[in-house]
Amino acid sequence: MNNSGSQRIAIGLICRRPDAIWLDFLSGFKEYDIFVITDDNTTDYRDFKDKHPAIQFVQIDSIECENQGFTDVNSVYFGKVTAWDKALLYFAKKNTAHDHVWLFEDDIFFYNEQTLKNIDLKFPQSDLLSAPYKVSTSSSKDWWWWPKVQIAWEPPYYNAMVCGIRISRNFLNEIKEYAANNNTLFFLEALFPTVAFKKNLIYHNPKQLVQVYYRYDWTAFSKKNIFHPVKDLGLHKKARKDINRGLLLYKLRFHIGDFFTQSYAQTKELAKSLLRSVKDA
Repeated sequence: MNNSGSQRIAIGLICRRPDAIWLDFLSGFKEYDIFVITDDNTTDYRDFKDKHPAIQFVQIDSIECENQGFTDVNSVYFGKVTAWDKALLYFAKKNTAHDHVWLFEDDIFFYNEQTLKNIDLKFPQSDLLSAPYKVSTSSSKDWWWWPKVQIAWEPPYYNAMVCGIRISRNFLNEIKEYAANNNTLFFLEALFPTVAFKKNLIYHNPKQLVQVYYRYDWTAFSKKNIFHPVKDLGLHKKARKDINRGLLLYKLRFHIGDFFTQSYAQTKELAKSLLRSVKDA
């Protein structure tokens, strides 16, 4: 498939098991190569494969990931090897055909293929696209996961919400090198932004990814943005219908909600910054 300009771009959906709503949605895409990377290897998903021949299903044994150092990307929450580790191994070493790869957890929501194409056109050279990041030094490690994260570099470190990101071939090569040198990776929310800074890669935080939060109860959406979390896949279908209707009231609900959530996030970060300043004084 041809993507933005002359670049070849993949979409990797990271999930425990495939879901028909996601597969039906992605089957309509024309300009991206689609992959579904699963945690579950207990079945070969033959029925899904037969119904969705354009989608490639990726199943990798956990032992293979451990042997090649692709581990611990999400072990803070789950096991040593998850679909995140498998996705990075697959795109870093097994399938190197793509210039960029979008990686989405299955509780990400976006409206349609054009949503991604618009972002790709604005950021053709970026090595990492993600939600906004934070920086942590030895005196400002107030993020609750830092005690569980081991990194083979000196501070500063960085963290961001990375439930939906785009990474480049350059970035995947750096991931492959880190795994080879250290026989492990580390927690994804620190991994992606920290690798980008330590290796001087091109890193942008598009406004279209600002709505990727840890927790939020989304009730209205837009065509241009990527949202997290939206765990009810039935809501995905409803939201696309609501956006299609183009009602002014629905658009207004989104913009009002977006204003208040971003204002709250900024206030929260300002409070943390002031608290650090008091502690360091």
